[in-house]
Amino acid sequence: MPKFYVESGPVRLIFDAATAEQAAVMAFQWTCDKQADIESASPLDHALEAEQRGWQLGDEVYVNEQGFGRWDGEAFETLDVFEAWLRCPLPVV
Repeated sequence: MPKFYVESGPVRLIFDAATAEQAAVMAFQWTCDKQADIESASPLDHALEAEQRGWQLGDEVYVNEQGFGRWDGEAFETLDVFEAWLRCPLPVV
């Protein structure tokens, strides 16, 4: 299975996945799992804490098989990644 380097905003992760889109969805799932650990009084506090910890994806998710900081791979809109996640949620890793 190919190895994909995924980066978005402050998030940088490496996943073994079948496709670049699957790696992007896995990154989205990772951020969901990390944010589930946050206990806060309000949704705004939750979002601010997740952002401070570097667990928020940016507007786009970049996926490359060569490494971080390379923009010759695939780019996905985060909203599209979210929609793909809704269609086929991945098992928790």
